Amino acid sequence: MNSAAKTIAELRVLVGYLGEKSQANWWGSEFFSATATAFLAPIFNRSLFLAQYQGATAAAAKVHDEAIGVGRIYHLFRLPIGLEQASADALNDAAFVQTVQARLANRDLALARLAELAGKAEFKSPGPVSMGQMSQDFKAELQRAAGFYCAAFTSGIQTFPYVREVE
Repeated sequence: MNSAAKTIAELRVLVGYLGEKSQANWWGSEFFSATATAFLAPIFNRSLFLAQYQGATAAAAKVHDEAIGVGRIYHLFRLPIGLEQASADALNDAAFVQTVQARLANRDLALARLAELAGKAEFKSPGPVSMGQMSQDFKAELQRAAGFYCAAFTSGIQTFPYVREVE
């Protein structure tokens, strides 16, 4: 499995969870809450986590698009189709999904994993943050984005890292 795809999926889950209404309140959804789980489980009994993932991703994408704009830019929640498909495929790995779900037990676990994925902290920057042009090694941009999100969640600000499409 493509490690960038797994990183995208895991970052989406972590940031999606940490940005929810019951956490940082960046978007009004609560797809990873106990209430949502109880509501969604009878409907999506075999694909509950995927439904939560897709719901949180859509809520986060809407907020990111409103803050950054749409066009020739990408952010964690809106990527080129190949990366979108690969990250969705990563969720077919049951062991991977179990590991990611365990990180959602509480805010501290999710933040700790986000910090691990970041490697190093980025500066606190509210609002949209350009990380330059998208490179062939998208893993580096994902790591930087994780750093911006980690800094934002720990300092109580909203940030929206993005990259521009290569011209």
